[in-house]
Amino acid sequence: MCDVSSSISCSKVFSSRWGRGFGLLGSIFGNDSALNQPNSVYGIVFYAFQLLLGMTVSAMAALILMTTSILSVVGSLYLGYILYFVLKDFCIICITTYALNFILFILNYKRLVYLNEAWKQQLQAKQD
Repeated sequence: MCDVSSSISCSKVFSSRWGRGFGLLGSIFGNDSALNQPNSVYGIVFYAFQLLLGMTVSAMAALILMTTSILSVVGSLYLGYILYFVLKDFCIICITTYALNFILFILNYKRLVYLNEAWKQQLQAKQD
């Protein structure tokens, strides 16, 4: 499904050194380290974290969501660079994930702005 040609191949990307630990953790901790997991494992943890914290209205959760979204966009830019310039490949799943990370960033930003306004209004109402 995803391996269309030699230049459009998810398998090529997933089996590369950048498909595990973002291509960094293996160099730092060793290829056999428990931290050097496939990137998809980190993605599952990230999206579960986003889902669970997204169900709350706490200020801390909103800040954590925004911070992790910023990190995911930075990570997507890094992996997108590796995908295009180093691997010279096009991975449909990767590009979709990068787009989802950017959409989550926008949604979390809008959520933070909305909650900030709501908290200001509540604070103003208490002071009146």
